[in-house]
Amino acid sequence: MEITVCSISHTDKDADAKLELLKQMGVTSIQTYIFWNKVEKEQGVMDWSEYDADAALFKKHGLKWVPFVIAGPWYVTPEFVRSDPEMVMLRCLEHGRESAIPSLWCPRLRDYVRGYLKKFAEHYLPQDVLESVNLGITGDYGEAIYSVIGNWPGEYHSHGGFWCGDELAVADFRRAIKEMYADDIAALNRAWKTNYPSFEDVKPFLPKSAPSPRARLEFLRLYRYSMTDYAEFWLSTAREYFPKTEIYLCTGGDMAPEHGSDFSAQAKAAAKYGAGIRITNEASSFPQNVALTRLVASASRHYGAYFGHEPASTVTPVGILGRLFNAVTSGARQLFLYYAPELIGERGGKTVGGEGGKPAAGEGGEFLIKYRDWQKTLVPREEIGLLYPTSSATHEIKDYGTFRDLIAAVRRFVDFDLVDERMAQEGALAGKSILIIAGADILEASTVNAINAWVEGGGVLFVLENRPADWDGSRTAFDSLAGLTPGSDEIQGITELVVDKPDRLPSIVALPPTFIARAYTGLAPDCEALLSMRYTAKGRVAWSRDVGQGRVYAYYGPMDLKQREDSWVLAHNLPFRFLKDGIADAVRDKKIAKAPASLNFDVPDVYLVETDEGLMALNMGDGPKKVNYSGGVLEIPGRSLARVATTN
Repeated sequence: MEITVCSISHTDKDADAKLELLKQMGVTSIQTYIFWNKVEKEQGVMDWSEYDADAALFKKHGLKWVPFVIAGPWYVTPEFVRSDPEMVMLRCLEHGRESAIPSLWCPRLRDYVRGYLKKFAEHYLPQDVLESVNLGITGDYGEAIYSVIGNWPGEYHSHGGFWCGDELAVADFRRAIKEMYADDIAALNRAWKTNYPSFEDVKPFLPKSAPSPRARLEFLRLYRYSMTDYAEFWLSTAREYFPKTEIYLCTGGDMAPEHGSDFSAQAKAAAKYGAGIRITNEASSFPQNVALTRLVASASRHYGAYFGHEPASTVTPVGILGRLFNAVTSGARQLFLYYAPELIGERGGKTVGGEGGKPAAGEGGEFLIKYRDWQKTLVPREEIGLLYPTSSATHEIKDYGTFRDLIAAVRRFVDFDLVDERMAQEGALAGKSILIIAGADILEASTVNAINAWVEGGGVLFVLENRPADWDGSRTAFDSLAGLTPGSDEIQGITELVVDKPDRLPSIVALPPTFIARAYTGLAPDCEALLSMRYTAKGRVAWSRDVGQGRVYAYYGPMDLKQREDSWVLAHNLPFRFLKDGIADAVRDKKIAKAPASLNFDVPDVYLVETDEGLMALNMGDGPKKVNYSGGVLEIPGRSLARVATTN
C-alpha cells in the first residue's frame, strides 16, 4: 500500500528526522502542492528550483514524491492565463456573475493544461522520484468538482451552485439537448412539458426551476457529464505524458448536484487510461467515512481503476486508525494523511516527546507503527449491495436525514458495496447475493429492469420503505417487483405491529409492543405477509414474495434509524431487525448460501469485513469487545484492529 503524507519541505526544521520517523510509520511518499503561478510566473519561463530541492530531499531518504499538479483554481493559476483574451471564466446561474476559475468548456484552457503537463513530465520523469501524480483539474482546490467555497474568501465570486452560465457552457448544453432529442423540438417539449419555440431558446436552468422532473434530471446528468468529460481530457493528457506513472484523479465532495461529480463515471474514465481516483472527503467517523468513500471504492473495483482515500482536514488519532482500516479493507491502493500533531507530536510549534528533542510519533502515528503489517491492499468479499439511487440520493429523506446518514446507519450493522444506477445497469450486481434499496425517490426504468432481471436470476432484494418512480413519474415497474398492484392502497393509523410469521422474524418477536402508522392493502396474491397492522385484516407492513429464482423482502414500517428523541413512533431498529431476520430466512430457504460474515447486529463500535485474507475487525470504542463470528468469538481490545486468518 502507498501511504503518502502532505507535506514536508526542505526548508522545514528537523525535516530529515521527520522523514525518517514517517518511514517507520510505513509512509512511502510525500505529497506537495505544485503552485503553477510560482513555477511559471512569466509565460514560458519555468523555475522548478523549490520543488527540485524537495524531490531531492525525499529521494535521499528513500521516499518517493507525489506532486499535486493543479491548473484552474484561483490560488495556483498564473495571472497570464486568467488575463488571456481567449479565456472564458465560469459563470453561475444564480447571479450571472463570473468566477476567477476558468471555464472547463474553454478550449484555450485545455491548451494551457496540455503545455503545463508536458513541461512537468519532461522535467521530472528523468529524475525517477515520482510515486504517482495527483491531478487537480478545477474547482476551488483542485478536485474534479465545480466551485463550492472560495479558498481565498473575497478574492472571487464563489458559492455552492451551478456554474454553467458562460456562453460556451450554454452553447454546449443546447447542442447536447438538441442531439439528445434528434433536433425535434416537439419531442423535447413533450418530454419536458415545455413550449420552446426552437432549440435556440433552450438554455441551462436552476434545478429548482426545472419545468419537469425529467428536465431537472437531464440537466443534472449533462452537468455531471461535462465534468467527467473534462476529467477524461486530463486523464488522457496525463497518460500521454506520464505513460508508466500512476495517475490519480483528485475528486471530492459527496456527489451533491452542485458539485457536478459522478463518482462511477469518473472511475470508469480513470480505468480507461489505467489510472485511479483520490477521493478527498474523509473525517474521523468510520461509518461516515464509508458513506463518503465507498461509492468510489466500489465503482473503481468494478471498472478496474485503483483508488486512494484523503481526509478533508486533519482527523482524530482513532480516526486515523479507522481510516487505515477503511482503506485496507475496501481495497485502496493509497492512503493519504496530513502532517499534523496527531501524526508527529508537536504542540505550539515545538516538537515534543522524542528522545534528545527528536520528533516523536503522535497517537495517530503510533497506530500506524503498531499496524505496519496491516498496510496492504486487500480484496473485500462483498455479498451485499446497497443501491445508490443516483437520480435521488441527494434528497433529504424523512426520518433519517440525508442518504449519507442512511449509508452510515447501514454500515453500523453490515458491510456492503455501494452500487449506483450506472453500475447496476452495467453488471455490478453479478456476484452479489443481496441488494438493499432504501431512500430512493426516483430510479431510471432501466435500473429497475436490471434489478428485476437480477432477482429473477436468484438475487435476494430487500426493499426498505421505498416506492420510487421513474423519470416520468410512473411507479408501475418498481411496484410490480415489490408486490404492489394498481389496486394497492396506503392506509394510515396509529396501531400496534403484528408479527404474522414469528418463526421467520425472531428478533422482531422479541421486541416490546411496537407501534406503526401505515400499511398497504391490495398486494399481489403471491405476497406472504410477515408484519401487519392490528385491527385491520388486510393492512400489511412487510411481506416476502418469490420472483423467478430469487426473492423480494418488502418492509414499509418505521424508518427512525437514528432513534431521534422527537420521534413518537420508535422503530427499535426495525428495518435492520427485518434485514437480519430476512437474511437468516433466505439462508434457511436456500435462497442464499450463508449470512454475510460482516453482519454484526449486537456489538456497537465494532466493524467487520470479510476479505481475501480472512475476517478483519475494527473496534473504534474505548473498551474491549467480543463479537461472534462463524468460527467462534473474536475478542478485540479498545481502539484496535484484529483479524481471523480464515472464514467459513
